[in-house]
Amino acid sequence: MKKLLLFCLFFCILPGSVFKSGAKHLFGGDLQYTNISGNTYKVSLTLYGDCSAPADVFGQLSSATPEITVYKNGSLFSSGFALSLKGGSGAEVSPVCPSEINNTACHSTGSLPGVKQFIYEGNITLDGPSTNWQFFFFGKLGGGYQAGRSLSITNIQPNSQMQLSATLDNSSGPNSSPAYSTIPTPFYCINVLQQYNQGASDPENDSLSFNLVTAMDASGSSSVPVMYNYPFTAAFPLSTTAGGFSFNSLNGQMTFTPDAIQDALIVNRVYEYRSGHLVGTSEREMAFIVRDNCNGIPPTAVVTSITGASLSGANVINICRGEPSVHFTIGINNPDGDSTLLTYGGMPSGAVFTISNNNTASPSADFSWATGSLAAGNYTFYINLKNKHCPIYNTSTIAYTIRVVNYPTISTTVLSQTNCIHKAAVEFNLAYGFLPRKVTITQGGVVIKTLIDSTGNDSSGVIIDSLEGGNYIAMVSSDSMCSSSVSFIVADSGSFKLDSVNYSLCLGDPTTPVDITPVAVGATITWYNMAGTVLSTPPIINTSTTANYSWYFIERFKTCSSGPVNVNAAVHSLPIGSIIDIPQTVCYGDKIYLKAEGGVNNTWMPTDLVKTDTGGPFIEILAPVTMHVKITDEFNCSDTQNVTYANVQQCCNFNYPNAFTPNDDGRNDGYKVVTYGNMLHYNLTIFNRWGQPLYQTSDPKKEWDGTWHGIPCDAGTYFYYLEAQCLTGPKEFHKGDIILIR
Repeated sequence: MKKLLLFCLFFCILPGSVFKSGAKHLFGGDLQYTNISGNTYKVSLTLYGDCSAPADVFGQLSSATPEITVYKNGSLFSSGFALSLKGGSGAEVSPVCPSEINNTACHSTGSLPGVKQFIYEGNITLDGPSTNWQFFFFGKLGGGYQAGRSLSITNIQPNSQMQLSATLDNSSGPNSSPAYSTIPTPFYCINVLQQYNQGASDPENDSLSFNLVTAMDASGSSSVPVMYNYPFTAAFPLSTTAGGFSFNSLNGQMTFTPDAIQDALIVNRVYEYRSGHLVGTSEREMAFIVRDNCNGIPPTAVVTSITGASLSGANVINICRGEPSVHFTIGINNPDGDSTLLTYGGMPSGAVFTISNNNTASPSADFSWATGSLAAGNYTFYINLKNKHCPIYNTSTIAYTIRVVNYPTISTTVLSQTNCIHKAAVEFNLAYGFLPRKVTITQGGVVIKTLIDSTGNDSSGVIIDSLEGGNYIAMVSSDSMCSSSVSFIVADSGSFKLDSVNYSLCLGDPTTPVDITPVAVGATITWYNMAGTVLSTPPIINTSTTANYSWYFIERFKTCSSGPVNVNAAVHSLPIGSIIDIPQTVCYGDKIYLKAEGGVNNTWMPTDLVKTDTGGPFIEILAPVTMHVKITDEFNCSDTQNVTYANVQQCCNFNYPNAFTPNDDGRNDGYKVVTYGNMLHYNLTIFNRWGQPLYQTSDPKKEWDGTWHGIPCDAGTYFYYLEAQCLTGPKEFHKGDIILIR
């Protein structure tokens, strides 16, 4: 599916594209400069041609005179500075095995991808120091030719023109660009874990860092970023398995597992730092060519037997400054068992790299270096592994960075007081070493806690935690060899604030002693009356009479005090409650709403008899019953009252009025059968003289308003029929007439 997607991304856009004039024949290129002497620099442009391009287009590279534009502090210094083809250029650099070298696109009958290298050079003398020299190759090859990118590149829109740039700050001295030990057009097999590194080494031993940047298109009137085909970006330029692409900015290492046939454009910018100051940049365009007509698994390298240092991810070997030496072994894992050539580049001065069993299925190497006098910084070297597989060599270029750092340091700042009862916030300020930094806090030789700084950077980090008062030692370490410590004190100080204490009691409650829980074991409490006299014991609240009382106390713990804390007590009288709306007699099945007054909250019992609706709590009378209510006031003091419903009547009577006057005067405006008692069943129907039903209800409380479908009925005689049964059992069947009077 991904093969088809990449095919469509490339080919499906061609019919609607507007082709720009110029060649479409380049896989990649480098732009670099080298100091010759003084302010004279050799500018080098290396282009990597796609042998699949038409012969007349590809032939332009042999006669090209690329033009370099130079700016100083943003102003044009030189336009059209031309480079010349270096002798020996045009050699094929396709990474295939020797037996397949004639089967690449660089030969008339070849079927494999083919790449040739062309190097152009020229000297230019700058007019003096500047912090901002800029060198640009805008894709002009001279003679009207253009440096168009190969149409086989799949992760960008077609018809773009290569642009490369480099910068120089020679204000403090000359500088030269890094050199590369690997070609920028590696061939890879699909679905196989791969590693690539440019093998950059700097002639002045400047510190290098790396970044993947957006390719620029110089084909128009001004330079613009190229358009990447979705979902590709400059930072994620390859189609890989999920999470299958990583880039290390420390040494430029790329690790990935390609999962589709592709020719992916990748642009890497290298930054050179000298004593922490940026002195130059250069760019390299690369094309990673992935095919499925190959097999084999590239050899991999594993670091073992490391001494004097610690290994972190991405083959970074960390040591602290002053560590006398470092040693480790690099073992080669070769799944195919093919003969493997191990070479290296960029080896630090004084380091010893010894290769054993080279050109066998299992070469290995030992690295040793006396590091005691090294300055802090990054020292990177590279190994190249070439598994002699056909048709495409299985290759890996792997960077190893010896990172020398200053010993980690630690200082502490107490950010808050303990108030003798809390932990104080403590800030641990960390510097140097390398991540992750571990902070171990001990007290009396016992480890109290361990903190990890994994979110700062190599220069600084901050951890904030909390500790109780006491004497401590904090040790920061980057590994077992790199550590330092500091002693510090968290002093108990400040005051603790306690809220006032309020008691609310009721008349007749048990006599209550005032009970205050100390803030901590060992705290002392001293009681005072409001005149300031010390009390020998805590106060006791007398509840035999209503009254208000006040005292205060002061609590002390270690060096801290609460200050005066008020204690107030109020003894309240009991509420006088009463039950209201008590009917003298009740009918069987009556719904009696329970009401009481004299408090703010009423609790009726037995609770299993009490129901609730929008009218409030009620009971249904089915037998004589006694209800109790607890009436509670705003001070939570309470009174209890009782009510008994003993006179429960059967109440099954009906009364039939014979006329009504629906004139909205508020008197006799509706008609209903008057019932006494509670109904188990009730159905009243009103008819006109022709027997047509006009009104029906099953609610004995509802009245007929003298209308039919909202239209007033004429005055006259109407008829009704009632079917009912009382809750106590008797049934009623009755019919009669009524007069509607208007």
